[in-house]
Amino acid sequence: MVVLRLSQIPVPKSNRYIRRRGGRVFKPPRVRNWEVRALWEIKQQYNGDPIDGKVSVEITLTLPNHRKRDIDNMLKSLWDVLEKAGVIKNDNLIYEVRTVKRVVKGEQGVEIRIREFRES
Repeated sequence: MVVLRLSQIPVPKSNRYIRRRGGRVFKPPRVRNWEVRALWEIKQQYNGDPIDGKVSVEITLTLPNHRKRDIDNMLKSLWDVLEKAGVIKNDNLIYEVRTVKRVVKGEQGVEIRIREFRES
């Protein structure tokens, strides 16, 4: 099992965060900054080969307040970072997901647990 922790919650990935300027697609600084920090934190914790088999992923999102947040867009950002960091070969290898959202005033972070997927 691989356990990773991130100090900040993901910036949701949705169409409104990727804008076109002069025909180019770019990520706003808020999204780019989160990705850079998350990649650095993951690489400090994981230096193995990319996982290339089916996996089950358990995510615990610790949110600092009760503001409305869309889990599925936050997960898309996490999958992309796990792939870019070389933890998983491709996010299409994720066969099972369990996500828990909890609110702890003033705290935030993500715990990611990745294990081999076992079909029942």
